[in-house]
Amino acid sequence: MFNVGLTEFSGTPWSARIRDAMFNALSNNKNVNCEKIKDYPKKQFDILILVGIRAIFKRKLDINRLRKHAKILIEIGDSGMDPRKTCEDYYFYFIPTKKPLFEHYIYLPKFVDENYLYPEQSEKVSVFVDHYGCGSQTEEEKQISINSILYIFENLKKYRDEINIYFHSIKGIEVNPETITIPSDKTKYFKNIEYQEITKFYRKCHFFFPTHRESQGMLAQEIGACGGLTIMQKWMYPIETHHQFEHLLYDFKNFVDFKSAINMCKKKKFIQNNRNKVIKNCSVSLFNSIFNSKIEMILSKHF
Repeated sequence: MFNVGLTEFSGTPWSARIRDAMFNALSNNKNVNCEKIKDYPKKQFDILILVGIRAIFKRKLDINRLRKHAKILIEIGDSGMDPRKTCEDYYFYFIPTKKPLFEHYIYLPKFVDENYLYPEQSEKVSVFVDHYGCGSQTEEEKQISINSILYIFENLKKYRDEINIYFHSIKGIEVNPETITIPSDKTKYFKNIEYQEITKFYRKCHFFFPTHRESQGMLAQEIGACGGLTIMQKWMYPIETHHQFEHLLYDFKNFVDFKSAINMCKKKKFIQNNRNKVIKNCSVSLFNSIFNSKIEMILSKHF
């Protein structure tokens, strides 16, 4: 029996979710005893996974303290092209990459929670518009994000009698807002909403409009699992993830033919096709299978 520790130092909802997913994936592995811990370990582990984006680099962790209680160290990050190699033995990344930067980089598929993400659309067409640029964006990117929101609402104006719009803003989820709320304080760009609560809106939506550049976000895949179609500009999601969800593209010169999109969403297979595409690429079962196989590969190689 091998001991695998899952520790995290950031305490973010994302890291907690990934840690829970890894723990659940290994719970049926008869060769592994898996344990969730916080901060530096106090017991010996065969494998210690540092849950969070590049925890050693970002948190300036003490390598000696980690090595004292772990034979194999594994870091986590977004990209297979991340040059920030530290002293990790392996690095799990989530954005598909044809040729990762280093040999010890291992791809894991991101996943969506099918327990919360399923279709609940009503007859009236519903649209979800995301908040403006996240904190990781540059000032220029934030302005482009604001321009995107204004552009989306301007082009949806003539369809307002036909659709419901859910806009995620500093106020929360605004339903069919008459004016667009862009806070003057650019450090506060949206109101945090519990996952169980916000997914109620995801399940209603036929269409999703991203508004900013995503690195690790998966809202397109999450709303896709609910049967929604993403309408976006090409740069908003990493090009390597575009195959994971059904989508249409537009730019600032040519908006999408939204009238045709409305007609499309009334077809019988529209919602199911969108969901199937995401589940094929981002299911929990796929994550569980690949994650377990990679852990088994590491164990067989080193022990």
